[in-house]
Amino acid sequence: MADNDDQREWHTVEHSLTQFTVPKRYQNLSPFEYNSHDIVTYATDTNTGKKVTIRKILKPFDSVARAHRTYRELKLRIHLNHFDAQVAQLYDVFTPEKDLNNFETLYLVENYVEYDLKRVIYSNVVVTEDHIKMVIYCLLRGLKFIHSAGIIHSRIISSNIGIDKDSNVSIFGWDSAATAHIRRKYDEHWLYNESDIYRRWYAPEMIINPEHCNEKVDIWSVGCIMAELIVRQPLFPGTSQSDQLTKIFDITGTPDSKTLDEMNMPSVVRQYCETLSRKSKQDYEKLFGYKYNQGSETPVSGVSSQGVTLLDRLLLLNHCMRPTAEELLNDPYFEMYHDPIDEPSSELFIDEYQDATYSTEKWKSITWNMVKGFVPPPWTNENIIDKS
Repeated sequence: MADNDDQREWHTVEHSLTQFTVPKRYQNLSPFEYNSHDIVTYATDTNTGKKVTIRKILKPFDSVARAHRTYRELKLRIHLNHFDAQVAQLYDVFTPEKDLNNFETLYLVENYVEYDLKRVIYSNVVVTEDHIKMVIYCLLRGLKFIHSAGIIHSRIISSNIGIDKDSNVSIFGWDSAATAHIRRKYDEHWLYNESDIYRRWYAPEMIINPEHCNEKVDIWSVGCIMAELIVRQPLFPGTSQSDQLTKIFDITGTPDSKTLDEMNMPSVVRQYCETLSRKSKQDYEKLFGYKYNQGSETPVSGVSSQGVTLLDRLLLLNHCMRPTAEELLNDPYFEMYHDPIDEPSSELFIDEYQDATYSTEKWKSITWNMVKGFVPPPWTNENIIDKS
């Protein structure tokens, strides 16, 4: 272990929602942001001079399902930890508790990003086509890495995409990520519920066809984000499962029987689709192509025909026909960025406990050993103080 917990000095920062008990190397904690899965704060790592994100996982062992999810998230994060793959970097993992019996809190330290895409989209910041192209390329580059490990993120939404002042992209939001095997096994416990509108907007296959959902769901999500960057609002803001389908078909067109067969639609969804009036696919060039002010030859929004063609590939309704992230990186739209040598892949993720059915205490014990055995990669402790 790089930093023996017994030798760490700790301090506690009080907040109205919680306490943060962290090693003294992390100073100036603020502000605090509350999510359903964690509470996030930002701090300065005095050992390296870096600004970092600290996430306190809420109730990590409150039930068997949550204990398994906590284990799975940490296992995935450690496997995918990389210095340059568009995946949120894991700098440190710790708990202030001294023994397994009292193990109730878990902290993850990650790379800091100034913004997320949701904030950018709903700001007054001008988003040029060059920005859109770079962001989408980086997302697909990250998904190539993630998918090569056999992992489905399943929550690629604008608020989970971090972007820093140098336009570096990081993919966050790992509490629902899993392999296809684990996702299907535990789907009814933790993956989706009707109140999760963002999952519905960006990953409708999770509700339409969960049994046949695979990594292509993340590609659809990238398409939704690309469209959102263009039109500056969600593309498919469904208010319910049926309304979600209606909003999608309003743009993509109503699927025919052959497409429904290829997609292995559940019978109830297929019956609903067959009751809908036929709609043709909209003209993507009109929806997402360049827009001009009167008398101007310089576009004020939208993307080129190449960009529209890419978006059409991302938003293929039939996931069987939707390209992989690796295939999309070869799209002509990314010619200025694409370099196969500089687009990393991961080793296949192997979880020795993927078929295990354990108690809460057993999952907690396994997670405790992972925390105690975590060794930060050397690049996470790069000192930048003397470079400023």
